[in-house]
This record gives sequence, structure tokens and C-alpha cells, in this order.
Amino acid sequence: MRLSIEHKTGFRYSTKVKSSYNEARMTPTVSSSQSVWGSGVTIAPEAWSFTYSDYWGTWVTAFEVHQPHDQLTVQAEAVVETRGDDLTWDSDRRVAGNDLGWPALRDRGVVDSMTEYLTVNDRTAPSDELRELAQQVADQPPRLAALDICRQIAERLSYARGSTSVNAKAVDVWTGGKGVCQDFSHLALGALRSVGLPARYVSGYLHPGGDGKANTVVEGESHSWIEWWCGTWVAYDPTLLSRISENHVRVGHGRDYGDVAPLRGTYSGGPSQMFVTVQMTQLG
Repeated sequence: MRLSIEHKTGFRYSTKVKSSYNEARMTPTVSSSQSVWGSGVTIAPEAWSFTYSDYWGTWVTAFEVHQPHDQLTVQAEAVVETRGDDLTWDSDRRVAGNDLGWPALRDRGVVDSMTEYLTVNDRTAPSDELRELAQQVADQPPRLAALDICRQIAERLSYARGSTSVNAKAVDVWTGGKGVCQDFSHLALGALRSVGLPARYVSGYLHPGGDGKANTVVEGESHSWIEWWCGTWVAYDPTLLSRISENHVRVGHGRDYGDVAPLRGTYSGGPSQMFVTVQMTQLG
């Protein structure tokens, strides 16, 4: 699917801000399932900026604004072509021939090289209950155990827009029983890591689908999913309980949301209110 994406976000400030320092991670990346035909980031008011690839391989636009402003607007535009995972391994519960088993995943060489994707923090640490549930399905091949862990989370958690904040802790989300895609991802990461399966957070966009008519602008959304490693990286969406489709657009990955937040920064001034819109167009 070829998509045009316009992601506009920023802050409205209650008082004039003299300076602000920010990082935007809003540029889609090239991968085996995605081509990027063009991209760009514009900032208002005018800012000094530069672009680099961070430690995780995500494209970052770092910028500074040094003039009084009461609103900061960042607009990222891109044209991408996506290819979904056509193998029905999830519905067929099929284990790939090159998947590693648990003994190989517990090898010191694997554990040491994947330490960053096995460590939990407040965002991802599972509750004792979720940890026990994950352990109950860990007696099968890693790929199938991961599927069942995601299913366990979906059975407990209801999707509710606006029910949590970006700083929500996995253990509190589990107790509350409601969350957004970020929470589904964090819970899955913590549970997968608790049984020894390296896993990482993926940030991107989701096209809502529809009637498939070309050149129709629709409201998209920022989205997250996960990847676990069992010899190769396996992508899966725990919110939708599905493998990745052509509706998914990848921006970057990291240990959790904190590594790939679309926009973050610091400034001196009064309270601020964030705004976000994502528009996506399927191109003919």
C-alpha cells in the first residue's frame, strides 16, 4: 500500500516561551517491509535543526527555537510503501524452521547481547499475576508462548482512548484493566521479558483501513506494536492481536515508549497543552 502521511503535533503554551529544545521522532524508516519515497519535517516558528540516526536506528530531528512563541508546531510529511506479513503463522500457530528454542535463548551469548531488550523498568515491569500467567504458557515454543502471552493481556485489558497517560506503569494498567496501544505494548514487553524472550517497542502509524478508495484522506493515528527475538525479529500487534499488515507504518523502535516518543523537549515557561493530528491518504 502506498500512503501519504501528515503528522502535525506540538504545544500551546499558557505564557510566552523564549526558548525551547526538542527532539522529534516522526520520520518513517526504511525496512524489509517498508520503502520511503520521501519525507520531511517543518517547524514553526523557525528553528535551528539537524537530523541524525539515534542509538536504536530511529531518525531524529533535533531543534531549538530561540524567539518568543506561544505555540510550537511540528509537521512531518512522508510518502511510504508498505508490505504486510502475508504468512499466516499466527492464525496457523506455525513455528518457523529457524526459530530458536528456550535453551538457545538462555545461552549467555544471547542474554548478554540482548540485555537491553530483557531489562524491565516501571513502564514495563509486569505484575506478579501477569508474570505467573506468562510462565504458565512458557512450556511451548517461544513464538507460540509469545502469542499466548499477548492473548492473555487482551483478555484482561480493554482498549479505551484517553484512559492512561504516557507515563503509565504497566502494573497500574493491569490493575485498572484499561489502556491504549502503548499500554498493550508495555504489558507485552514486560511479560515476554519475564520468561526470557527479548522484546522491543515499535512506534509508528496505523491506517484505519476502509473501503480502499484511493486518494481519500482519513484520520490515522500514532500506534505501537512489539517485536520479539527468537532467532529473528518477529513483529506482532498485541492491541489488534494480529501480525503486521500493510496498514502499519514503522517509524522506529527502542526499549519502550521513552526511546521513541514522537516529540519531547524542554522549555522555560508556564503550563502547556499538547495537540496531535494524523492524516493518511492511500495513493492510487
